[in-house]
Amino acid sequence: MTPALCFGHSRALPEGIEVTFESAEPGENGSNASVAAPALQVYDMVLQAVGRTPNGKKLAAEKAGVAVTDRGFIIVDIQMRTNVPHIFAIGDIIGQPMMAHKAVHEAHVAAEVIAGELQGNKELAAAAFNARVIPSVAYTDPEVAWVGLTEDQAKAQGIKVKKGLFPWSASGRTIANGRDECVTKLLFDDSPEAHGHGKILGGGMVGMHAGDMIGEIALAIEMGADAVDIGKTIHPHPTLGESIGMAAEVAHGSCTDLPPSKK
Repeated sequence: MTPALCFGHSRALPEGIEVTFESAEPGENGSNASVAAPALQVYDMVLQAVGRTPNGKKLAAEKAGVAVTDRGFIIVDIQMRTNVPHIFAIGDIIGQPMMAHKAVHEAHVAAEVIAGELQGNKELAAAAFNARVIPSVAYTDPEVAWVGLTEDQAKAQGIKVKKGLFPWSASGRTIANGRDECVTKLLFDDSPEAHGHGKILGGGMVGMHAGDMIGEIALAIEMGADAVDIGKTIHPHPTLGESIGMAAEVAHGSCTDLPPSKK
């Protein structure tokens, strides 16, 4: 495993930017001695990313009468309409989550509303952004992807959940790939009102291509699927995606790819 490194310092030279590194890990056996960092290197370019801030206050939006929050966000309704009826806003500038895939769907809504009003098409003019969930992905190695409620969020909301956890160490595909250290987890409503057939509330994955698969869990939430719906949907084998079906089977208690859980 590659040691974790921190950016040390840099200086500009005629041949490029000289960068030094520092270890972010302790020494062996928990000692304070740092793991040896690589020698300084010279790069043509260094990208430094320190975060994002909305630029709503830099657009002179108030001159058009558009309301902007103290933090620089523009407030919109579910049709992406600002407080000025003919002005719309979408994307990062209207607030979290700041994701391109959310912005695209917001843009679709705004375009449909505008076109509908111009054309007198009531159906288009009634478009609204009403997604139940928006998936998130951290494009790390391994990738981390999640959507819907987490266990902590469900607990905070007083929602009892049933968990289906499928370790990728039981997946033939991940074993063959040499990446069986990961996991797929699904959460289902386990409240008394659900009568044992609770709908999926959230899910997450840590593993290669997790971001490519999280859409299935988002779709399941949007469609109100339960563990039986997902588990009995035949997933191809051997694939990474079948871990979703197997996690649902774990929650349902019908997974034959894992030994039964101890009670």
